[in-house]
Amino acid sequence: MDDALARRLGELNSRFYRQVGASFSATRQTGWPGWQRVLGEAGLVAGSRADVLDLACGNLRFERYLAGQSVQARVWAVDNCDELVGLGRAGAGEVRYLHVDVADALFEPGGLCAALAGVDPCDLAICFGFLHHVALPAHRLELLRALIEAVRPGGMVAVSLWQFARDARLLAKATPVEGGNEGDYLLGWQGSTDVVRYCHSFSEAEVDALSASCEPVAYELARYSADGRAGDLNRYLILRRGEGCPACGGWA
Repeated sequence: MDDALARRLGELNSRFYRQVGASFSATRQTGWPGWQRVLGEAGLVAGSRADVLDLACGNLRFERYLAGQSVQARVWAVDNCDELVGLGRAGAGEVRYLHVDVADALFEPGGLCAALAGVDPCDLAICFGFLHHVALPAHRLELLRALIEAVRPGGMVAVSLWQFARDARLLAKATPVEGGNEGDYLLGWQGSTDVVRYCHSFSEAEVDALSASCEPVAYELARYSADGRAGDLNRYLILRRGEGCPACGGWA
């Protein structure tokens, strides 16, 4: 896939969420089962305090989940869909919102790190339900590294990687992206193909590559499947940041 196609797919997704933001948010209200282990790995229990970065926060579902678990989190929530964020404000706790088009920032070397420069060092940085919208493998890696740089030494990063091609029902509704890579599809919404979004279904080899590319700055703490009817629609990757971390752009 070339940059021009990747940009068009990013614009397609931004338009999708502007058009169906309210109906999309209405179906995204409860937490995912896989999040419970994230909190466990991070040592976050009722009464815990934590500084959290939520990249591509959507309608602040994770923030409401934290509040429901009685975790006292101070969150930097980052997204470019202001409508979705506004729909989720109630019950989300202490949230500072930063408007950033994450997909667009990734086209500039160091652009995402620069966009996050004002975010305070965090204990936990997460990105759930978004990496499948990032079309270029190099951009996915840059996003993951930006999350690692956002946490303190010893801090934790957690991402979800959608594997919807494992579900025959979902795959039957998906259209391969012309000129895209293996695993690249267009998906409609609520039975309609008038409004579509770009999504990537991750292979285990791609998860392996993402994990290995972060060493030795961060190491894999856990990897597991969760969510969906069969409990395997999302593959979670959890990383722990080590003591040394280069400046943005200084990775090998």
